[in-house]
Amino acid sequence: MFRRTDRRQTEDRQKTDNTTNDEVIEAKIKECQRENGRLMVCTANNLRNQFDYDDVDRIIRRLNKRRARGNKYQQNESSKIMDTILQLAKASDSMTTQSSNFMSV
Repeated sequence: MFRRTDRRQTEDRQKTDNTTNDEVIEAKIKECQRENGRLMVCTANNLRNQFDYDDVDRIIRRLNKRRARGNKYQQNESSKIMDTILQLAKASDSMTTQSSNFMSV
């Protein structure tokens, strides 16, 4: 009795390496999101029918967490670039002010 249950649970827990399926599912989800602005229910259902239900749900949850968390790396890089641009703008303004003061003398 316990052996059958334990064997089934171990088979459920052992996930094979489905990185190619994960990549295909993620690409199709992202394509649908780009086209429609969100993941359509029919697309998610079609993916669930084509691939494993749990795999599709896991990837949807992962993408939702990634979207909610935001990409901190890109935000940090863009803020660094903006800071650099502002510093250059201030430097050019100060140089322009100094050169206009020099010309007015």
